[in-house]
This record gives sequence, C-alpha cells and structure tokens, in this order.
Amino acid sequence: MINMLSVAIFSGLFFASNQLSAGVPFQKCWTQWYDRDDPSGSGDWETLSHLHKENPGKICPKPVAIQAQTLTGLSVAAAGDVIYRSDTTAGFVCRNQDQRNKKCNDYRVRFSCPPSYCNEDVCWTKWYDRDNPSGTGDWEILSYLNKENPGMICPKPVAIQAQTLTGLSVAAAGDVIYRSDTTAGFVCRNQDQHNKKCNDYRVRFSCPPSYCDEDVCWTKWYDRDDPSGTGDWEILSHLHKENPGKICPKPAAIQAQTLTGLSVAAVGDVIYRRDTTTGFVCRNQDQHNKKCNDYRVRFSCPPSYCDKDVCWTKWYDRDNPSGTGDWEDLSDLHKENPGKICPKPAAIQAQTLTGLSVAAAGDVIYRSDTTTGFVCRNQDQHNKKCNDYRVRFSCPPSYCDKDVCWTQWFDRDDPSGTGDWEILSYLNKENPGKICPKPAAIQAQTLTGLSVAAAGDVIYRSDTTAGFVCRNQDQHNKKCNDYRVRFSCPPSYCDKDVCWTKWYDRDDPSGSGDWEILSYLHKENPGKICPKPAAIQAQTLTGLSVAAAGDVIYRSDTTAGFVCRNQDQHNKKCNDYRVRFSCPPSYCDKDVCWTQWFDRDDPSGSGDWEILSHLHKEHPGKICPKPAAIQAQTLTGLSVAAAGDVIYRSDTTTGFVCRNQDQRNKKCNDYRVRFSCPPSYCNEDVCWTPWYDRDDPSESGDWETLSDLHKENPGKICEHPQYIEAVTTDTNTPANSTGDIIFISSPTKGFICRNEDQDCGCLDYKVRFGCRC
Repeated sequence: MINMLSVAIFSGLFFASNQLSAGVPFQKCWTQWYDRDDPSGSGDWETLSHLHKENPGKICPKPVAIQAQTLTGLSVAAAGDVIYRSDTTAGFVCRNQDQRNKKCNDYRVRFSCPPSYCNEDVCWTKWYDRDNPSGTGDWEILSYLNKENPGMICPKPVAIQAQTLTGLSVAAAGDVIYRSDTTAGFVCRNQDQHNKKCNDYRVRFSCPPSYCDEDVCWTKWYDRDDPSGTGDWEILSHLHKENPGKICPKPAAIQAQTLTGLSVAAVGDVIYRRDTTTGFVCRNQDQHNKKCNDYRVRFSCPPSYCDKDVCWTKWYDRDNPSGTGDWEDLSDLHKENPGKICPKPAAIQAQTLTGLSVAAAGDVIYRSDTTTGFVCRNQDQHNKKCNDYRVRFSCPPSYCDKDVCWTQWFDRDDPSGTGDWEILSYLNKENPGKICPKPAAIQAQTLTGLSVAAAGDVIYRSDTTAGFVCRNQDQHNKKCNDYRVRFSCPPSYCDKDVCWTKWYDRDDPSGSGDWEILSYLHKENPGKICPKPAAIQAQTLTGLSVAAAGDVIYRSDTTAGFVCRNQDQHNKKCNDYRVRFSCPPSYCDKDVCWTQWFDRDDPSGSGDWEILSHLHKEHPGKICPKPAAIQAQTLTGLSVAAAGDVIYRSDTTTGFVCRNQDQRNKKCNDYRVRFSCPPSYCNEDVCWTPWYDRDDPSESGDWETLSDLHKENPGKICEHPQYIEAVTTDTNTPANSTGDIIFISSPTKGFICRNEDQDCGCLDYKVRFGCRC
C-alpha cells in the first residue's frame, strides 16, 4: 500500500499566545500529529481513548481543542468529507458510509494541551534539495542528506516538511507521494503521477534548536517589475544592482506574494522560476488568462541585510461591510489616528476581526497597498458580503506597539566640533541604568524633530553597538544637524504613561451573548476607565485568550468594547469574558502603590546616598522587602532628568546614589525616594483585616467567598472591601505566583480556586481584605 504521508505542516510547535496573566499558569500548545487508523475498514477512527492507550503520557487527559487534517495537509473543510465526530471527548471519526464515494480521506489529529505535553524545544532546519525528478523521481532520502550535510540535521527529527522549489505545498502541487516521514525522508516517484513526472521538491526537518539556521532574517519586500509586459520578472541580479548592499550575495531562501498579500498558492499562478539563484519569474504565457498577478519578493539573509528599523502598528478597524464593503482607507486612518501611522508605510497587513488571513477568508480583495489602504467590495464576492477586516502597517518603531519600548531621548553632543557623536558607551556612563545593555534598535532625529532622512545628512554610524555618529566632513555644507537618540529596550528602561485598568466583567453569555460594552462600563464604573482607551484586552474568566477559547468574536475595539454573540458559535454559547483597557496611570487599579517619600541623606558629604538597606532599618515595616520600582526626585520636586545630575545607582536592590564626584559642579542635588509596594506598605487610609482560611481544596476547590466570610465573621470585615490579598497557607506565596488558575479573586466577591481548572488540584489559600480605616 502506498504511503501517502505528506507534509507535517505543524507538529505541536505552534503555541497559543501568552496566558501568564490573571493567575493562568501555562501556555497551551499543540501536541504532535497522530495517525492511528486509515479508512480501509469502516472509516478513519482516531479515537481519543485508543490514542491515550497507544501514546501514554503524550496527550493530556482533557484536551482543550482538537484539530484534524488529511495526511496531505488539507483541512477537513477543504477535504469535503462528512465528519461523524470531532471533539475532545471522543476524538475524530469519519465513517465511509457517510461519504458520497463511500470512502473517507486518511486523517491525522492533534490536541491542544498544557506545554508539558508538547515538544517545545524544536525548530526547523534550512531547506534541502539534493535530487530532482529527472530520473525515477525526486528522492530526498534522509540518510543521504545526513551524509551530505554532516551535523546539520538531527539524528531523529520530530517532523518533516516538503514543498516544491516554487513554494507550493504537496497538497497544492497535487503529486502522489510515495514516502514522507522522519525515518526514510521524502520520495516522489514519477511512475505514480498522471503525467509521469513529479515536481521538484525540497525538504526540511524539525529538530532541536542547535540544528537550525537561526542567524538569518528576511529583507524588506522588493517589487521591481509588473506583469504589463511578458510577465513579472523579479530577477535577483537586477535587484542586486538596483539595491546595492541590501540583499546578500547568496540568499538562503526566497519568498513571493502578490502586492495584495496573497501567497503564490492562494492565487494559483503557474510560476516559471522561483529560487535564490535567478529570483522570481511569472510568465503571462503560462497562465490560463494570459496574465500574471503582480508580485513582490524578499530574501532570507544574515541579519545585517535586514530592514529591522521597522515594526507593525496596532490593528485598525474603521469600517465594516454593512455598506458597499469594508473600506480601511489609509487617508481616513491617518485623519482619525493622527501620528499613529507613518506617512509612508513599508507594508500593509489585513486580517478578519476573528484573525483569519485574507487568503483563509477567501474574499476577492479590490485593493490592498500602502498608498490606498485596504478595500474589500461586497459586489466582488460570491455571497455579496465581505468579511469584516482590520489592518496594520509596517512603520518605523516609534509607530508600533511592542513588548519593548523606547527610552527617553538623549542629546550628549552637538556638531560644533568634528560632528555630532552620540556614542552609546558614553551615554551608558552618563545615564547609568537608563539604557539597556543590548538595545534592540536605535532611532535618531534632529532636536527639531526631523528624521535623519528628512534632515538629509550623510550618517557615518547608526547602530546599537556604537550608537550614532554624524561627521561634519561628510556633509555638503560641512556641518551636521544637531541630533538626539533613543533606544528600544525592555519596558523597565522606558518612560511610559499608560497602564492597564483592572478587569471588568459586567455581563455573562446567558442571554444573546457576552456584551462588555464600553459605554455601559463607563456608566457603571465612573472615572475608572479613560474616555479613549489606547487598547482593549479580553480573556475568559478562567484566563484563556480569545484565540485559545476559540469563539467567533463579533466586536473587540476601543470604541464599542467587546461583544461575543451566541448565535455566531458552533455550540450557540459564548464563553464568559472579562475585559480591561490601556489608559493613563490614574485609571489603573493595581495591587501596588507608592510608599511615602524618604530622605535619609543629603549631598554634604560624598553625595546623596539613599540606601535601601539603611532605609529598611530606619523605617521598619514601611518599605516592602522587594519593591517593584523606585522613584527619585529632588526635595523641590524635580525629576532626575530635569535636575540633570549623573546618577551612579538607582534600583530596587541598592536604592539611590548620586555621587558628587560625577557632577560637573561636583555637587548633587538633594534627593528623596519612594518605592512601589503592595498597598499595606503605602501611606493610605487603608486597614487590613486578619487572614481568613475558611475552606481547603479537598473537595471541589478552595472557596474563600466574601459572603461566607461575612456570615462566619460578623462585623469583622467591612461591607465593601477595596482590596483582597490571597496567599498559600503554608509558604505565604501570592496566588498569582503559584501557577494555579484562579477562578475569582475580587474584593467584592472573594477568592475561588477550582480543582477542575488545575492539573493536580488547588493549593490551600488564605485571604485578607483591605478596608477604609
């Protein structure tokens, strides 16, 4: 029997988004693919009970989700079979009797589980092409590849992936595959094909990271031709000439897509050439309609060739398809979001509000480019209705939302001498602790705010190793502009004026759905949410992200809020969600606050030494053992930046030190400091109750509910507490650090940890409440 096993598109390597918030202790991921049956009998029975027995410890007892695809990588929808069962209880069943041709496709399945069930520490090797189909077929044999590429492929790969040299998947190419597995490798035999000739394939393998070619990245997209002539010719030699130094001499890989962002496979053009020697060629003569799509290409190169000083803006959704279509016009987006999108984006990306790509959604797109924006017209669709899309743009880092941020601007030199030398080593010495050791990016602009490109100077150096140098000798007028620089670092190095509000849950899905409407939340929580939030985040009450929960979301934005409609779900029932918003700090409900100001020293000696260990001794119980942050200002209220002193030390380990010897005038200002701690350490009108432990997790969980505690401790707890703290009874570990999934932790409801949400049951907790004194 011919083994039809094909491409392992994913093999348990794609992990759900980070859920380490609100007490959720793990990230979910996908297990490897399993294929225990084929449809030679009554059908294809990938039953979970059998898979558990045959693969002990490899699949979690209660998977969160199941996914199925054919061995050639087609989704169930694409394969077209009638599926009898596909759920996380029974598993997957396709019965031959239910099909028109009385034969199911051969399927494989995988399950969404905690990370311990997933193979995380793997990546993909580079692509290998050792054979072509000029003989009996294309034989990419693993044993030969190991011999020809010693040490480059792991002894026992976890998965194999194959595609044609033009980038088509095995399913898209349509060949009958004789062998594709991690033992033999990949074999396509010419004798098995209708036209007696296989496509030319390349393969790669999933291995531990040491076998992966990671020190590469992708260049920017290039579009040098259009199909108005004989076709679209994105020739590498021409691109090298037209973009000197931008593309490496020998790229590791090439990628192509249409100007509207569709992959080659999605548009269906016949590609004449796509490789790292010639480049990309689509000839009009090869197409059914005698016209290629318009393509752009990019190349995988060492990092020095990549355009890294760009990132993606947040997603924008300004229109919906209720009228003539979905018009996400760039000009309108610029007007409605001033300063948020760069004038000339490098790229545009679109997806539906539920996260589907344009290709997956299947709509015919009228326009998608960095000049007009994105347009989907209802009239172009089969059902006369577009999906609802959102867009984002590739811009310089200052326009992007990342898990890194930008430091303050630094200007240590001016061009009065040989030029403007903003050297990183000097900046680190003069601004200790303000710039991370290895910045991710650097940005420069004139003191008047012009970009380097707008200023027009020839720049000698601008990188995250040396810093920024503009030499007067390189300029036409022999004089540089005066520049300032900033660096992309982890958030702890940045000045941020936004934070997240507390979580809000005003509705549940018992009616038509879960409607967390912003206007209602504003009315019900006056002054707690800013008028115009910068972002919205939603998760289930158990801490799952929207993507992990799998619901179809009707609306999620900073204008309307969040809406999940029951009618849009397969089971006609949404999960129960909560939301929070990104606002200025005054709107955030944090479980930390600032202590009083402390001033234990003045600069009359060697400097101003506000040492944390000394402050602890002199103010017992007033400062927490491990502060989250430190803040310093002069006794007159000036920030450190405004005061202009060179600071020797400012952190939550040592404290704050300003040395007189480091200053130009040999004298520091007189400073005071404060620390970010839990509320009990802050100078506020808040009193804490004793600790209460009314339940243990021996049955359904640990239920420290406020209503029960009120009944059992009459008059001991205020009617409306403002704060709640929960820690374990044995080690006093905070609940949000234990790894348990916390069902409820609210000062008005109490604390609940359910055993059903955990892998091994809840820990035993005690709680206390913060009340007005």
